[in-house]
Amino acid sequence: MPALVNIRGDDDFYSEGGSLCSGDSGVVFSIGSHVEIYCPPRKRSRISGPYIVGRDLFEDKRPSIDVLPDECLFEIFRRLPGGRERSASACVSKRWLTVLSSVRSSEFNRSKIPQGQPETISVEKAVNNADEDIECDGYLTRCVEGKKATDVRLAAIAVGTSSRGGLGKLSIRGSNALRGISNFGLSAIARGCPSLRVLSLWNVPSIGDEGIFEIARECHSLEKLDLCQCPSISNSGLAAIAESCPNLTSLTIESCPNIGNESLQAIAKFCPKLQSITIKDCALVGDQGIASLLSSASTALTKVKLQALNITDYSVAVIGHYGKSITNLVLCGLQNVSQKGFWVMGNAKGLQTLSSLTITSCRGVTDLSLEALGRGCPNLKHMCLRKCCFVSDNGLVAFAKAAGSLESLQLEEVNRITQQGIFNCSFQLYF
Repeated sequence: MPALVNIRGDDDFYSEGGSLCSGDSGVVFSIGSHVEIYCPPRKRSRISGPYIVGRDLFEDKRPSIDVLPDECLFEIFRRLPGGRERSASACVSKRWLTVLSSVRSSEFNRSKIPQGQPETISVEKAVNNADEDIECDGYLTRCVEGKKATDVRLAAIAVGTSSRGGLGKLSIRGSNALRGISNFGLSAIARGCPSLRVLSLWNVPSIGDEGIFEIARECHSLEKLDLCQCPSISNSGLAAIAESCPNLTSLTIESCPNIGNESLQAIAKFCPKLQSITIKDCALVGDQGIASLLSSASTALTKVKLQALNITDYSVAVIGHYGKSITNLVLCGLQNVSQKGFWVMGNAKGLQTLSSLTITSCRGVTDLSLEALGRGCPNLKHMCLRKCCFVSDNGLVAFAKAAGSLESLQLEEVNRITQQGIFNCSFQLYF
């Protein structure tokens, strides 16, 4: 046998330095003082060196699909046949959920779902232990609050509802202190819910123009937008909404320090269906923005609420002249509007359809200006007056006589009005 394979036995494997085991050695010999090795005679070794099992052999045992870059996963996921498969894939890992949430609804390859097979599973519930979707006014509606408001949850909502057309209404109130909602989460909603009609953001400082830009790009059916305590959203974001969402009918802006006249001018120009506007405590909003909204021929505002703004007599005069469609008007804390402004608003005779008027903490409301408002609003039925310290019994009686259609009068903390004044105008009211 050695002749056939030209191997002499032991020594051919150890040509350098001689044989490890000499011919005179026994089958058992000592190496060192504490270790003995048993080496039986052998003709041919299967290996040429010591075989050491290392821990590296068992490391990095990830599935081969996880080695793929995100771009490849994107192409795989967008070819999944239905919502059930997408939801199941999103439950695998946060990375898969992130990639799935980056796929726009229009980018999925649509295919028919076999009959009898549910279209989707609750990926949102699996990922976030969330409640079931709520259907309101025919649309899927979700409200996320406080510690539950995270980017991961929004991504799960987007993926889990995309096969059903996505959400119709979304409300985000507050944010998780450690893992709060950012532009990433809002962008996921925009891509997965292109039919979004109502969006409400409250106290989410991490959401800025980038997230709003994505909403503007994808959600052209948006009808109602509420922004409250969103310091990172500026004129650019709101202007993008105005240009891309012509169906906007209701807009609320509250305590947004970086939103001002420029974006309101864009709203007036591009949103002809706007019916309701509420602006509160926005330092950059002034006469220019309010005048643009009210005087625009493209808007048909019916409800207007202005509170704690740096506007002057000019703005309320514009309201009185151009507010022909306004039926509900609320003015609060307008400290820079004088008696002249309210007097002009009444005498402009433009508020012909106004039926409800609420004025709070406006020192420009006096006996003279209140009477002018009564004469200028012939269809006024409901009047609420709060904390207007310059109105007396005489002004109240004159207003009641001028407002021929008045049905209800609510007075709160109007300290100069006495019981006698109320009795004198009660003949005009319906009880």
